[in-house]
Amino acid sequence: MKNFILIFSAILLFSCFGNAQGKKHHDSDAFKKIEELEKIKLIDALGLNEETTLRFFARRSEYKNSQADLMKSGSKLLDQMDDIVKKDNDPTNLEYKKLIDEYMGIETKIVQNRVNFISSLSDILTYQQISKLLIFEKKFRDEIRQMLFKERPKWKK
Repeated sequence: MKNFILIFSAILLFSCFGNAQGKKHHDSDAFKKIEELEKIKLIDALGLNEETTLRFFARRSEYKNSQADLMKSGSKLLDQMDDIVKKDNDPTNLEYKKLIDEYMGIETKIVQNRVNFISSLSDILTYQQISKLLIFEKKFRDEIRQMLFKERPKWKK
């Protein structure tokens, strides 16, 4: 329990340093709380010690930042596509193909980045812990999705 409190304090400390530098990773306080909950549950689920926790979350942070950059690039391409679709009625415009190809290239990079991240964990985590991580991520996403849809008002037909 003492180690858990120490690790949790370290995570909070590092997240405070990140906020003090003015970097806006996410605007939503709720999202930040979900991230903190995820970190705590991950430490517990994987049975991480202090050193492993710091190494794992440092690598995970790099991965998440690179994923966010790729997703931002993809989002910009989608915005460009949207602008062209609104302005151009020519379905044979080659600009569509160019943007689609660029977007699909980014999607491929996102998947490859994920594969590289998971593969890179073998020097930090055991294969059992990596398996637990993959299972945890799916279950956590499903839990959050279920909570969000549960809170949504039902649409009137």
